Amino acid sequence: MKKRYFILVLLFLLFIAGCSSSNKNSDNQANTQINGINVKITGFAFSPAELTVKVGDTVTWVNEDSVKHTVTSDSGSELSSPLFAKSETYSHTFNTPGTFAYHCNVHPDMTGKVIVQ
Repeated sequence: MKKRYFILVLLFLLFIAGCSSSNKNSDNQANTQINGINVKITGFAFSPAELTVKVGDTVTWVNEDSVKHTVTSDSGSELSSPLFAKSETYSHTFNTPGTFAYHCNVHPDMTGKVIVQ
């Protein structure tokens, strides 16, 4: 009887330990995404509309709208995303200092700016 009780307690503790370690990994992945440089696309707007980053930083645009959008440079070809739908992302690493104005090709009133120092 004691042996069966001991085995049940041991199995329960192993189960609890497995659940808690899996949650820690999920938290670490979520923190990595939260701490990244993100621009949300929501309500037919880029948020933040203006962003200052350092040379070598990667910016990720996250589409939270129900329609497709693009991230397209106003001049030049620094930013040139395909159409991307809700929950999809577009990332770009800025390797040159400067000011990069951009818009959505589908909704030209949607504008933003990345300042790279």
